[in-house]
Amino acid sequence: MSTVEQRVKPGVSIVIPTWNGLALLSRFLPSVLAAGSLYRKTSGAQVDVLVVDDGSTDHTPDWLIENGFRESASRDFEESKTSGREPAGAGSERQISLEFVRNDVNRGFGETCNRGFAAATQPLVFLVNNDVEVCDDAIAPLVENFDDPSVFAAHCRVFDSSSGEECGTGKVGSFSRGFIRVHQSYTRKATSGSEPLFSIFAGGGSAMFDRQKFREMGGFDPLLSPFYWEDVELSYRAWKRGFTVVYDPRSTTRHSLSSTIGKLKRSTVRQVEQRNRLIYHWIHLHDLGLLASHLAWLLLLTVTAPIRLNPGFIASTFAALKRLPAIQKRRLEEKNRAKRTDREVFRIFELLSARDDVVVYDGKQKPRLSGPSS
Repeated sequence: MSTVEQRVKPGVSIVIPTWNGLALLSRFLPSVLAAGSLYRKTSGAQVDVLVVDDGSTDHTPDWLIENGFRESASRDFEESKTSGREPAGAGSERQISLEFVRNDVNRGFGETCNRGFAAATQPLVFLVNNDVEVCDDAIAPLVENFDDPSVFAAHCRVFDSSSGEECGTGKVGSFSRGFIRVHQSYTRKATSGSEPLFSIFAGGGSAMFDRQKFREMGGFDPLLSPFYWEDVELSYRAWKRGFTVVYDPRSTTRHSLSSTIGKLKRSTVRQVEQRNRLIYHWIHLHDLGLLASHLAWLLLLTVTAPIRLNPGFIASTFAALKRLPAIQKRRLEEKNRAKRTDREVFRIFELLSARDDVVVYDGKQKPRLSGPSS
């Protein structure tokens, strides 16, 4: 292999799922295009931008066509896994490709993203919400992480576009009171080391994925449709199968929080979220001791739901139970393919939390952190 070939960077497909988000696209898409252009210019690699419209009624496809996007011949995700379609070669002389795929009906976040991965052609996929502003230099640092063949995904440092406060950073995985805990955060001290920054999950709003691994693992699970916990479940699946998920604070984005989900009825969103959290546990929690703890806490939470003013938890539990045959099938599949135990995954984050260069915090202890440069 020549020196020139060794320096070629992998191409990136930027996939943006959207549902009735025309106002958001018109606001945030320019930042995505600017970041893609900078990566293409500095790396010579191909960059594609692919918008997946999830049955919008706000004329999003018409707007995309008016702004230079062409409709792509789309395929379902299962078809793409066996089609033999290979990524386009890096270093192509093409300019950034602008394409879109449309769903005839609303399919929800996970299935819409899966269609984007099916239509993507580059080896790396940068998955970006339609309400996310991407900093110009965000792509190259994420790409560097994939020099390690064990990396499944790498995610950005995220700031609230309204307040400027940090709202997305590295996440620590643990187990307590019957549930896998995934929302405790950490940051690296100014005197940073060179050890990797692992994260229990890569948030689907601004994370890069190895497309081949994503496809081979089956993508976002349709059991969790229409939204919530898809990215957590997929990341934990990757951890259990022997891959890693990392956090790269060099890559920053700004997020207009809950711009899409916020349009929906809050109680309905909460019930779906609680249901999917249970499904996630029932698929992946294989350690018998931890599973027993989970079931005991689940019984307690269900019985006390009315007292805790959370009657929707009962409805969420029954909704998850209705999917038990499919959950059992997925559980068996993941048990057969797991290369790490639950405790081995949690041990990785115990060691991360004990490092001198890492500060772990929760919402009540959040350290003072600087924002991204403007």
